[in-house]
Amino acid sequence: MGLEGGEYQVAGDMAHIQIVDAGPDDLPAAQRFYDSRRYGGAAIRPSDFVVLARHQEQIVGIGRLSREHDLLWLRGMQVQPEFQRSGVGTRILDRLSEEIGPRWCCCLPYDHLVAFYRRGGFGVPIGELPPPLSARLQGYRSGGLQVVAMVRPARAHTGHPFGSKQSRGAA
Repeated sequence: MGLEGGEYQVAGDMAHIQIVDAGPDDLPAAQRFYDSRRYGGAAIRPSDFVVLARHQEQIVGIGRLSREHDLLWLRGMQVQPEFQRSGVGTRILDRLSEEIGPRWCCCLPYDHLVAFYRRGGFGVPIGELPPPLSARLQGYRSGGLQVVAMVRPARAHTGHPFGSKQSRGAA
């Protein structure tokens, strides 16, 4: 619940922010949160791993992992403006990082968020990108989005800069 004018009291309230793995019953509310934030990415699929930040039963942040084109993608990180820079996004990223585990993962964050994603083990790759990542990056950039490709390498290195097919998307 908000204070006067719809503002939230956040500073001393971080203990009241719950980071939870979404279940199937949470996905419609999670999608409504994306819609309210005008998130332009793909809709949540039942196979996505979704993490929610809740404050007094309200969703105030979200992130998810999706398997697409044989790659594992971290996508859709969104935090309600009143909760940004309060640690909510970091806690969501930490939970998603746990779920990623030793697998290879990619994301396309806005340029100004590179340092944030580095905390989750992501880096800006040097060299050729996997074709689906390169295509999505170019599509976003041609649409005017200032994004950068980042990857989190698989822990078991296979010699290929992006890991094996299996380490990219397999559970």
